[in-house]
Amino acid sequence: MNRKNFKNNFLHTVGSTHSGINSVLDKGMPLDIYKSYLLSFGSYIQLIKLGWTTWALFSDLELQKKINLAKKMRIPVCLGGTLFEIAYTNGLWDEFIDFIVSNELDSLELASGFCVNFDAIPDLIKCAKNHKLSVIVEIGFKDEKKDAALSVKERMYQIRTAFMTGADYVVLEAREQGYGYSVYKSEESKNEDLISAIQSEFPLENIIFEAPLRSNQIYLVNRLGSDVNMGNI
Repeated sequence: MNRKNFKNNFLHTVGSTHSGINSVLDKGMPLDIYKSYLLSFGSYIQLIKLGWTTWALFSDLELQKKINLAKKMRIPVCLGGTLFEIAYTNGLWDEFIDFIVSNELDSLELASGFCVNFDAIPDLIKCAKNHKLSVIVEIGFKDEKKDAALSVKERMYQIRTAFMTGADYVVLEAREQGYGYSVYKSEESKNEDLISAIQSEFPLENIIFEAPLRSNQIYLVNRLGSDVNMGNI
């Protein structure tokens, strides 16, 4: 048996790999590493998020090369919710949208995690959709204590409102630490309450669970199946 046959038979025997969305967080990878990463794993990636304000560390040429490499592999690229919140609170929303459109990005992430009130999000979703952008809305707070205090009822209201006003996807905040946020709280009953509420009302193909840790990913696959969407990978 040659190597190719063994690989195919192995995958067939153990079952298919994760089939949901893999949203990768680019924390500022140098261009050459980014290129190698996409060449090796691009077929498993459905979205790349340029985290925080790391895109500003690169020259315009380097940034465009990053975007073009992803486009060549048909992987959407978006800027992170932190950048949106900083831009919006500093009166730079119009410039932010212009930057996205001029760089031919087709997605953006909106958030109300630390300095934007969620009440502003619905109108911003509509504005982004008018620019024919795919809209991702992140639900949850950056601060762990504030996120813990966000009830299932309020979180569900925000998810529902985001979808009703045109969001394509909702992301559940888990930052880079995983535990302590959304469905990774120490009190397991709270995690189950949120997952059950989401499952009862929304199609899971439109929900992305941030899952930066291997243990987060295992938990989600075991709980929701291999087609669960995961972010911050």
